[in-house]
Amino acid sequence: MCGFIGSVWKNGVSPDGAEEELRSIDYLIEHRGPNESRAYVGQGFSVLHRRLSIVDIENGHQPMIRSKGRLGLAYNGEIYNYKELKNDLEKHGAVFETDCDTEVLLRLFETFGVHAFEMLDGMFSAFIWDFRENERGEFFLLRDHLGVKPLYVYEDEERYVFSSELVPLLAMRDIDQSLNASALSSFLNYRYCQGAETFFKRIERVSAGSYLRISNAIKSQWHYWDLPCAPENTKLSFDEAALELREMLFQSVKKQQMGEVPVGILLSGGLDSSVVAAICGEMNVPLESFNIGFEDLNEFEFSREVAEKFSLPHRSILTSPAEMADSFSSVVRAMDEPISDPACLPLHLLCNSIKERVTVVLSGEGADELMGGYNQYMHTLNSLGAETNLLDAFKKFSWYFLEKPSLLKAGYQSPDSLHSFDHYFARRGTLDGMLAYDMKTWLPENLMAKADKITMSHSLEGRFPFLSKSIAEFCFSLPNEYKVENGVGKKILRRAFENDIPDNVIQRPKMGFSVPIDGLLLELRERLNGNVKLLANSGLADVLEMEVVEAEIEKYYAGESNDSLWIWTIAVLLEWFSQLNSGELFNSKRN
Repeated sequence: MCGFIGSVWKNGVSPDGAEEELRSIDYLIEHRGPNESRAYVGQGFSVLHRRLSIVDIENGHQPMIRSKGRLGLAYNGEIYNYKELKNDLEKHGAVFETDCDTEVLLRLFETFGVHAFEMLDGMFSAFIWDFRENERGEFFLLRDHLGVKPLYVYEDEERYVFSSELVPLLAMRDIDQSLNASALSSFLNYRYCQGAETFFKRIERVSAGSYLRISNAIKSQWHYWDLPCAPENTKLSFDEAALELREMLFQSVKKQQMGEVPVGILLSGGLDSSVVAAICGEMNVPLESFNIGFEDLNEFEFSREVAEKFSLPHRSILTSPAEMADSFSSVVRAMDEPISDPACLPLHLLCNSIKERVTVVLSGEGADELMGGYNQYMHTLNSLGAETNLLDAFKKFSWYFLEKPSLLKAGYQSPDSLHSFDHYFARRGTLDGMLAYDMKTWLPENLMAKADKITMSHSLEGRFPFLSKSIAEFCFSLPNEYKVENGVGKKILRRAFENDIPDNVIQRPKMGFSVPIDGLLLELRERLNGNVKLLANSGLADVLEMEVVEAEIEKYYAGESNDSLWIWTIAVLLEWFSQLNSGELFNSKRN
């Protein structure tokens, strides 16, 4: 796993000091690649790459260059099908100098151009330059199908600047940090920024399954993949589909063992991570498993049972609300942008405890979104037939804040942006509509953003076997009754592994990691009130009604409101912008 930052100048000329500018903020992505730092300055562009050495450690240096510098790549991620792609290219005469997926991606692009992107199965973001046919060059900024890896792009009148994380862009010279009220509205409604928007008008994300092409200083966006619409029927019976899913997951886990470093598994004791553990156990993969919890609230019983069944060495790590509160500012900094997901805290502490033992961790994220595992899906399905808007009901059951008082000042309301992804729900049936909506919003910009930023802040690489492109396509081809039945989700996954996993794990309801938000907010009350005062005259106060913000906080602490998640969302926003204003975000210490 790696990270990169760079610029493309619209006039086609790299200015003096281009490399020095990148070197000056190199430390801000050092955690993404502590093993190596290399920079390259070409005609009208510059790029710096930080490497976490995992695959072909001796040879996989980046940026990787071909054709005497006319073609090159800086890349972050893993291409899990790179060996198959390499074999196909070798059959057509390609001769490789390394055994790493980076060279496969570069040679694939060299041969097929942008059509190469459709062939990949993995998690990745990349910057590619190509001067073979255009003397001013063409530049490509690419993000994987499901948005597991992040990529940000800034544009002004003179250049484009891109980065694996948001904060390094803000540290570049002469960056316009004008706030984007639409993104603030999105965050306050959904607890993260949906889609390509960020909190800054001139900075956007590259969307999942798409790439940006810069040619003759003009940027255009192209989608190379999207979620398929589910057919009404399938030729596979339920049992046949369960066997097919089982085989696909075995292949996914097998491919995700790639590398030359220690691999572990985040084993919560829930169904999804237990499936990954079961596969690893059956494959005799030697890896260690980890879980975290509180003294009086944990899932250690289940995770230990699964670990023992599959002979996986296991470590249960205890934490406390006080320890989580103490880590609050570090976690917000590690998140790189505001994400109001309290699970960031235990994940951060868990990664900090295991980073000396492993470099790669497998995790079970994605199964709920693919096969209907979340409780909000059941609550919404139970609303069928009632005189209600099912999409609004789904959003409400998802703990989104569609009925809270607006904190934005008059003139900054942007209601249209809050419905940008509603069509993913509208063009499908209720269950598949909810799954598609979450796959395009919650999964890339909350779940995966959290997983990537927190793990990488500890120089760990997270891998997610359920989030294979082929598995996503397969799950969306299945009938709804294969996924949810009688109020129970992930029916097909339970069938596929019913003979492998202990019954009490197979049958137990969805739990998730319970974070005592009320207790944390009590610990953070003084800091929260202090942040309100610190931001009273900031740029954020030009967009937000800080008096209303303060009133919402006071209502909560006075016991007049019990919505702790709403106050937590405000707390995360205020903490992040306080760190931006003070410069603490640019501190080199990320964990």
